[in-house]
Amino acid sequence: MNIATFLVLLVTGFSASFLVLDISRVAARRHWPVDDGAMAERFRLLPVLLALFAGPALFAGAIWRMRMAGTLSLIEVAVAGVIAVGWACCYGLVVAQCVGLLFPDGPMNF
Repeated sequence: MNIATFLVLLVTGFSASFLVLDISRVAARRHWPVDDGAMAERFRLLPVLLALFAGPALFAGAIWRMRMAGTLSLIEVAVAGVIAVGWACCYGLVVAQCVGLLFPDGPMNF
């Protein structure tokens, strides 16, 4: 893997997760999960599916909000950023492999 492949996987991972997050925000406007303690009372499928399919976007957004609020130090932001980048690269690799399965003779065979 070279730096270009890494960048493609990174952009693919973040793009796919932000796309899923934005589509789900539009589609589930009235049922958008909020932090109201509802998870303790019952199992809700939407937050679990969002964490699964839009995890890097949610994590990056949470890092940004906590840094702007001043609750994270610079070291914590750096560690969380490395985790978010790694998660997005893994997600990008999964998306690229799925595209490779759809188009087996294409250029995206990693």
